Amino acid sequence: MVKAYLEYFYPKIAAIADLSTLQQQKVQSLRPNLKLFSADVVYRCQLEGGSGEHFYFCLLFEHKSEPDEHVAVQIGLYIFLLLREQVKAKKQPLEPVLPLLFYNGKATWQPKRIREIFKGHPGYEVLKPYLPDFRFLFEDAHRLPPEELLKLDLSYFRSTVLSMALRHKPDLIFEYIEVIFEGAEDSDQVLSIITYILGVAERSPKRFLEELENTEFTTKPNVMSTLEQLLEMGREEGVEKGLQKGRKEGIHKNSIFNLLKTATRFPEWTADELSDFTELDLETVQTFLSVQSQGDAAAMRRYVLEDLLAGIPLNTEDEEKLDRLIGELAGG
Repeated sequence: MVKAYLEYFYPKIAAIADLSTLQQQKVQSLRPNLKLFSADVVYRCQLEGGSGEHFYFCLLFEHKSEPDEHVAVQIGLYIFLLLREQVKAKKQPLEPVLPLLFYNGKATWQPKRIREIFKGHPGYEVLKPYLPDFRFLFEDAHRLPPEELLKLDLSYFRSTVLSMALRHKPDLIFEYIEVIFEGAEDSDQVLSIITYILGVAERSPKRFLEELENTEFTTKPNVMSTLEQLLEMGREEGVEKGLQKGRKEGIHKNSIFNLLKTATRFPEWTADELSDFTELDLETVQTFLSVQSQGDAAAMRRYVLEDLLAGIPLNTEDEEKLDRLIGELAGG
């Protein structure tokens, strides 16, 4: 898929790359505030000619419902964190990082570069030479004409890109339904395409099944079978939702206890720092700090139980931990 993506959208880059050496990288880094950062997808690839030199591909597949004005800041963070990892590893020479952005939202969008974000600043012309800037490789799936995509060789790549290009044209999805599914080589790929179409076309599996029954195409039996399996999974959804609710409550409880522990160990941290580190929203953290500043352990306990942990059951160990942390936070 990655090879086909590069060869189709960026042939000049594909021409200088030995695509047989593409390897996905697991890249994780600690940001300055100690929060773990993980890039979406990063591939490492050797240059053509056997020189042994490599460069990174930073592939960002964004499924956003509307444009992101500051996406260049996010991509810039990815680039420099990857370069920082190379510096820390004392890699010589440094390997360039090429950012690729794929967009399939409904609105027309041309993402801004870093300098363009600051164009409205009163000192822009003077400051412009000192502002960071870089280009990124950008594709908008919404602008890709289906007729051009059909010229691609039959493949799963063609099927997925065609599905994304028709994301906001559900009627055309059924017009091209046969060519969308004929590139799927196995049931997993069929399931992946069905799941994507259902997610973006706002059709229920039952409605989608009804529409498929009135559409004739070669791979229809396999697609129908997979969709029926989805319907069966839907019948078990009630049980799964109960399990999900329990998991979400557990995650939230851990986040609240993490907030209490972090506020105890790092009393000088600001609300922004606590929010970023614990991944709780800023308003919740600000209210928590306001209650804490009163120094009233009873009020703090009541707030935590009735607001932050409302409806979440606590065992004896949780209760003891909560009392100890609240005592420390209240200075008792």
